[in-house]
Amino acid sequence: MTTAPKPVRRVVIAGGGTAGWMVAAGLSKCLGKHYDIRLVESEEIGTVGVGEATIPTLHLMHEILDLDEREFIQATQATFKLGISFENWRNVGENYFHSFGKTGKGHWTAGFHHFWLEGRKRGLASDYGDYCLELRAGLDNRFALLPDNGINYAYHFDATLYGQYLRRFAEDLGVQRIEGKIAKVHTDAASGDVTGLQLDGGALIEGDFFIDCTGMRALLIGETLGVPYESWSHWLPCDSALAVQTTLVGEPVPYTRSIAHPWGWQWRIPLQHRVGNGLVFSSQHISDDEAKAVLLANLEGEVLRPPRVIKFTPGQREVVWKKNVVAIGLSSGFLEPLESTSIHLIQKGMTRLVELFPTDGIRQSDIDEYNQQAREQIEVIRDFIILHYHVTHRTDSAFWRQCRDMDVPPLLKHRIQHFSDTARIMLRQGELFAENSWVQVMMGQGIVPASHHPITRNMDDRNLADFLNDIRKDVARTMMKLPKHQQFIQGFCPAPKVEVSAAKRVLAGPTLRINPDARLHAVELVGGAKVHVVDDFVQDPEALVALAQSAAGQFGAIAGHPYPGPQLDLPGSVSAELDAFFRQHLREPLRLGAPLGMYGRFSRVAQDASTLDARQRICHRDDSALQPGEMISASVHYLFKDASLGGTVFFRSLMSDADTQQFRRDANTMDASAFGDKYGIPPGYMTESNRYFEVIGRVPARWNRAIFYDGGIFHSGDIQWAAHKAGYQAGLGRLTINAFFKSRLP
Repeated sequence: MTTAPKPVRRVVIAGGGTAGWMVAAGLSKCLGKHYDIRLVESEEIGTVGVGEATIPTLHLMHEILDLDEREFIQATQATFKLGISFENWRNVGENYFHSFGKTGKGHWTAGFHHFWLEGRKRGLASDYGDYCLELRAGLDNRFALLPDNGINYAYHFDATLYGQYLRRFAEDLGVQRIEGKIAKVHTDAASGDVTGLQLDGGALIEGDFFIDCTGMRALLIGETLGVPYESWSHWLPCDSALAVQTTLVGEPVPYTRSIAHPWGWQWRIPLQHRVGNGLVFSSQHISDDEAKAVLLANLEGEVLRPPRVIKFTPGQREVVWKKNVVAIGLSSGFLEPLESTSIHLIQKGMTRLVELFPTDGIRQSDIDEYNQQAREQIEVIRDFIILHYHVTHRTDSAFWRQCRDMDVPPLLKHRIQHFSDTARIMLRQGELFAENSWVQVMMGQGIVPASHHPITRNMDDRNLADFLNDIRKDVARTMMKLPKHQQFIQGFCPAPKVEVSAAKRVLAGPTLRINPDARLHAVELVGGAKVHVVDDFVQDPEALVALAQSAAGQFGAIAGHPYPGPQLDLPGSVSAELDAFFRQHLREPLRLGAPLGMYGRFSRVAQDASTLDARQRICHRDDSALQPGEMISASVHYLFKDASLGGTVFFRSLMSDADTQQFRRDANTMDASAFGDKYGIPPGYMTESNRYFEVIGRVPARWNRAIFYDGGIFHSGDIQWAAHKAGYQAGLGRLTINAFFKSRLP
């Protein structure tokens, strides 16, 4: 004889946030009439809250809840999403787009990409993306709802507002919210089941069934029931994230941007009222402070709150349902948000629980089925994310070489090889990502299949060309009829305007402490260009010198870099303050477009004039790595008291544009001796006019003076090496902060 299972009547959800309130909303909608559902959360405990991008499966959740789409969008400041732009993933400077929906039209024997590959082979096909409406519309910033689900889309939304929206929904259906921190979890001595949650105020919340939504702490499933955590760090080396919000610059695009870096990747998610930004990175390849500085240097818009670091271990609990506890959300496991699957996994955990809900008591067969489905699902998603890292042409950093060379799970290894050999993707039933997703990412990351299905050869050139052209033209015609994304939002679902102002920056680390009474004055150069000067720029310049002195051992000359001396990147907190000042005070005087990021460093001139290479003997522009439509502005902050060490001198070319370009090419490609022989320029710093360049202005150095100027003006440090060699070499010498601010052309 066995004891009959105890019926479940009281359900307790531990934790709120997106996970807790999604579960509360789903359970109350589907099962709420039969159960007492309570949710325990504390306003004092924050949520991770970085999951602002979704995938189209969220529509199922909203259909279950019977939500009004317009109301939801307005309540969460949402925009629409047609896919993800992957930038620098295959290789630096190479991008592709993973779109929702289908590409082209396939056959039961072979997907559309087989016909496309045959078309490419015969010279009859254009870019693969030309046959996908979602891709073309996304890149052209267009969107509209189409009849008969004619366009596949998801959303970007404010995760905090989404949690609040679902809370109102769930409470209206009878869910009771209880405020308080969980101080102790009570369990039954005989069975080990959780019996109640004791709050810090003394109240005991008892239940029959508990759902752990306590985030990475996993208070019930991990700390109380002791379910081990299985790490997947050997396949997914990123273990840290930074999240920050900025004001919206320009119109929101209908896609997420994922921008790869030498040690991880950056996201950019536009909402109606702001932009969500962040970095996912490997702490073995970059420090938190360095990552923070990179993130702040690659933002558009004003920072609304300081970045915060989130540490994580990618992986999954060995089981996510044990005894009378089910873990949903981060308590069950973590996969980085590369393919926006976090909210989907919460949703799937909820719907699976509804399907297997233990109405008449908890049975081990339900537990086993739930755990098996959860594991199969997350492992396939895990493999899809690993694919992005492993199949790459990048060899520019240790991080990417490690990802390329690592062993991957057996099923993923087989799929990569199978696609490389035959262009085939054979999926298991119920997988999240369809064939078109695997194809887009595999080809996007650089796999060129060796062969494809022979059925494509049944079509002669004319029929194949007509087949491909008809699809491409239909996509183009439909896309051109769509309004711009922002235009559609304004007409269909404009959210209430939210007043967002840049919060006072209280960033960890040293601060710049710009003088609140600092005033700009302009120095006009010959020809009308202006240099903007700020004297007494910071309140405590000695503190900046002390900061540089404390890190003197970290300064270093960068091999191949033209700057004639050692450098040290600024701490992220200092960069952020400098960037904020620049955006507030210099964008208008310098007539700049939207900001695209900044980079700052301490610098010291220390290279003997006789050893300068060709690039260092001449004046220069700050225009390396610029794309069309972009420009660089620059600043120099003088942190030395001996003014004779020199300020900055500005030039204009006396040559034609073509000759100037050739002159600069020669400086970059010829050795110093050959360059000197060709142009008659002796070794030394250029500080005066010559037959190639004319001095058009000079700004003297002054202790605690900062200057800002268009980096497109030829310029150079006013370095008088022969007269003051000892001054340059003593101590920190000619210490400056040099910063470069990228922006769009107006």
